[in-house]
Amino acid sequence: MPTREELAVTVRAVISDVLGTDPDELRERTSLAEDYGVDSLELMEIGARLERTLRLRIDPDDLVSARDVGHAIDLLRARLDDPATAAPGSRLHGAVIDLSAPAPVPAPPAAVAVTAAPAPEGPA
Repeated sequence: MPTREELAVTVRAVISDVLGTDPDELRERTSLAEDYGVDSLELMEIGARLERTLRLRIDPDDLVSARDVGHAIDLLRARLDDPATAAPGSRLHGAVIDLSAPAPVPAPPAAVAVTAAPAPEGPA
């Protein structure tokens, strides 16, 4: 389990990678929306990278509700410390995903022959 400071380093590294900034520019009270103009796509990319790095399922509502970088770190820390506080639908690392019965792949559509109608005879 990472310490809060280790988690802060990870969060800052991920955010700075997505935004193309230096991690040292990101402070506890840095607001991604107000200070960097982060849009929803960038926020989802940050969330996806944090999920992969931390092996933690992050609820999108957590991403949106974080007021600043420090608040986001605190929310992630709480999720890592206590699975009972996890948002509905979130899964902590170590979750098992059953891949034994993959969904069937639909068959490609059958080819359809297309023929052109003959041109009308005579003047138009």
